[in-house]
Amino acid sequence: MLFFNGMYHHLKGHSSDLDRRLFQHSARIGAAWFAFASSGAPGSGHAATLGNIVLKGCGVIALPLMLSACSWSWFGLNSPPRAAAHSTGWLSVAPARDFAYMPAIEGRMSPNRIENTAMTALVLKNDINQAVRESVANRLKVAGFHLNDGRKVLSGNIEKFTVDDVRSPALWTLKMRYVVTDSATQKVVFSTTKTVKRKSPKFTSSSIAIEDTVRLSVDALVGDSGFINAVN
Repeated sequence: MLFFNGMYHHLKGHSSDLDRRLFQHSARIGAAWFAFASSGAPGSGHAATLGNIVLKGCGVIALPLMLSACSWSWFGLNSPPRAAAHSTGWLSVAPARDFAYMPAIEGRMSPNRIENTAMTALVLKNDINQAVRESVANRLKVAGFHLNDGRKVLSGNIEKFTVDDVRSPALWTLKMRYVVTDSATQKVVFSTTKTVKRKSPKFTSSSIAIEDTVRLSVDALVGDSGFINAVN
């Protein structure tokens, strides 16, 4: 009975009303069977044998019910995972021309090339700012943001985009400055710089590696409460 009491007080603080009612019902069944099995006359071999059989039967019946009622919360083995907080917002993503690729603007790199360390140049068919802009918009859409609201506009500067690809895995580095502007007042309501690094196999497709690296950057942006407040 001490075991039942301890289990009940634990459930009282950690389980649902249904779990507690089921446990109490199971405990009553167990107590009744125990009283019945112990009611034989002292010294009666028949009563002792019957008691052993009944107690075993009680264990078979009551134990699954108690474990079901507890949902293993007594042992901490079946606690439901907490859902991650999900944020959303309303905005639009500026065109590619408003995602400045700083290495190209500064004359250090052509608009469609990413700085890399291997002998072979890493050149895309499209400009880097276009590839980054599309990846940013796609990731925000997948994350649940509404991109058809022009009141807040997201733009940015691609301050650094490099890959150390002499050896495998290649290390991609992206430093992005994000800016949210109120289209009515043209005032900046939020800005931040996010730097992310990602490893990928050396011969991974450049477009896939870029998309995956931008995804990490956007995830860092979405995790910023200042950004969430700016687009809500």
